[in-house]
Amino acid sequence: MNKYGLMILLMVATAQAEPPAGHPSVGQAHDHLQLPEGESLRHRGQVLQSIPSNDYLYLEVAKEAGGTRWLAAPRTVVPVHSYIRYGDGVVMKNFFSRKHQRTFDELMFVDRIQQLGN
Repeated sequence: MNKYGLMILLMVATAQAEPPAGHPSVGQAHDHLQLPEGESLRHRGQVLQSIPSNDYLYLEVAKEAGGTRWLAAPRTVVPVHSYIRYGDGVVMKNFFSRKHQRTFDELMFVDRIQQLGN
């Protein structure tokens, strides 16, 4: 193969194909296939305490089924007494926060929360 044939082959191999007319783009298809918010954030509760930390926000949440649960979520601002939705996360028992010099009996790390208001 000569150098021109190789250049044409490289140009064709690196070209991006467009979807046919009327079809969603890759990004639109990805968004369409995502789980609905209610499925991935299936728990709901009222924020009783909010403790900001370095990268996390510790939240004490009143669970719908009764009792409370501590969450660690990506840091944001969540007013006390507001309602949030959150998904299942990774639970750590006897988690010690060096910054706050406090041990949480059980702390659930979640990747996101959704604020619902008051």
